[in-house]
Amino acid sequence: MRIYVLDAGAIFKRKLVYENMVTIPEVVREVIDENSNVYLSVKNLRIESASEKSLEFVKKVSKETGDIFKLSETDLKLVAKAVDEKERGNEVVIVTDDYSIQNIAMALGIDFESIVQEKIKKGFKWVRVCKGCGRKVSKDPCPVCGSETVLRRVRK
Repeated sequence: MRIYVLDAGAIFKRKLVYENMVTIPEVVREVIDENSNVYLSVKNLRIESASEKSLEFVKKVSKETGDIFKLSETDLKLVAKAVDEKERGNEVVIVTDDYSIQNIAMALGIDFESIVQEKIKKGFKWVRVCKGCGRKVSKDPCPVCGSETVLRRVRK
């Protein structure tokens, strides 16, 4: 079965057109307002939490890609929910415009669809680079010269 895992943007843009949809309670909290019953009363939208096991796995992979610095806890749980669905044997598609969510989905072999923006075509990795000496480092400030570091995106 094909399952669509919806980010908040998909709900805001009313992209509730799929047969089997799921989101997480944290996304629901992002979209909740006086008109939310219109969004959340859609019969094909399930609201379920992600498993802790999948969340820990997603955090591990996002550290490897560097996306851990760009993803919120909600983003991590959304991807973890997609992992849960994939482990159940479902074909999974994450619906999001968030490039870091798309990147981690690509790293995990999970399909994704964009809402408004063009989706990423190639995966990338975030690396921490020192502003002072230019070295790739693992923490801020730079352990070599003490300067501030920045995240830079590099192609895999």
